[in-house]
Amino acid sequence: MSLSWHGGPHGLPSLPLAALLGTAAALSLWSIIPLVEAVFTGYYAFDWEIFSVAAERLANGTLYDFSEFYAFRWSPVAAWILGFITLMPLWLWQVLHVAVLPLLRSWWLVAACLITFPLWFDIQTGNLMIFIAVTGFWAVRGNRVAIGLFLVLTLLVPRPLMLPLAAWILWTRPASRMPFLLLFVAHATIVIASGYAAEWLDALFRVGPELTSDYNYGPSRVIGLWWVPIGVALAVWLTRRGRIGLASLVISPYWLPYYFLMVLLEFAAGRPPPPAPQPAAVASRAGIPADTG
Repeated sequence: MSLSWHGGPHGLPSLPLAALLGTAAALSLWSIIPLVEAVFTGYYAFDWEIFSVAAERLANGTLYDFSEFYAFRWSPVAAWILGFITLMPLWLWQVLHVAVLPLLRSWWLVAACLITFPLWFDIQTGNLMIFIAVTGFWAVRGNRVAIGLFLVLTLLVPRPLMLPLAAWILWTRPASRMPFLLLFVAHATIVIASGYAAEWLDALFRVGPELTSDYNYGPSRVIGLWWVPIGVALAVWLTRRGRIGLASLVISPYWLPYYFLMVLLEFAAGRPPPPAPQPAAVASRAGIPADTG
């Protein structure tokens, strides 16, 4: 019996995959108890605290001054937006992490998220990985709003794990290329005007503490930066085969727990369409000599 992502009835995974998911859920369930307790007791939310001070640092010129407890790699525009987002209480932000789950349109996917470690790590730290994953889920299915939002997020909160889907969108949906180019130019203009362009580029490629962190569950924890070329090669191979969720994970230099939420893209009901055939290929299939002039 082959392993299939969509082989079961009513949108359920096939039996072998269901068994694997059940085993993974059982192993993960015990580990979320401390995270759930931390959420309800108001334990220190590391990423939320970084978001909260990013706007202040944007104003005083220290946005990309890394320290032991502070590392911000996102766009200066994102720091400004986060200044407004963090006006809401942390508990409301955490509730929104759960509120977006029904958008997955699958009760078993929602249940799997709720009983596994990645979502609760995202909730406890106050990050926004679930919002990126759900947006990516709908972008894979071809939703135009989700595609536009995902491309915006790719510019504002760039992570290597977002590159496979962004590249696939631009490859398979030519209509998205010009809007993205205009958006890229507008965003770059704002970043340059902010005076942070050089510092941001340095922050993007700076090796931080994540590689050796206890929360790095990726191969780089063992082989270090040797994983980067391996992961890129695997990501290209997987992306060409439409396995965007897995490609998103393997391309990341390190695997923080909430990065595993990107595997949700593997369960999107629809797959991105293959690239549009070139005129010569269409003419050949139709028995019409191609015009090579």
